Amino acid sequence: MSKPSPQSDTLRWLVCPVCRHGLQLEAAAVLCLGCGRRYPILDGIPVLLEDRALSEAPDHLPDRPK
Repeated sequence: MSKPSPQSDTLRWLVCPVCRHGLQLEAAAVLCLGCGRRYPILDGIPVLLEDRALSEAPDHLPDRPK
């Protein structure tokens, strides 16, 4: 049985908690299109907490004001 995942159209209402940019659904995570952080999906729910991010923002992207 496959795990539930958020619908792509649901993500249009959510933003990255760090930089406030849009999100894109990946296989097992949600990718921020602004800062590049990846957030896990647990039981079909994106965990959009900065300290739970699977990866930090890549060095090549500039820091964005909060």
